[in-house]
Amino acid sequence: MKNVTIKIKGMGCQNCVKAVTEELTALDGVIKVDVSLEKACAEVEYDEAKVSTDKMLEVIKELEYEPSL
Repeated sequence: MKNVTIKIKGMGCQNCVKAVTEELTALDGVIKVDVSLEKACAEVEYDEAKVSTDKMLEVIKELEYEPSL
């Protein structure tokens, strides 16, 4: 298992946090997600054999936020 912190620009409310959490959690290989509005980031524990950080970034971009590692 690996951990990554993804910085996320553009979140403004708890609905944003919920949307990002739901989309990341739905990815096969993602074990745990903790999205923080205050820190503007997502802490993700994942299985690198099943999901890539690129896929996580893509999912966040589809929600119209600006993710970065």
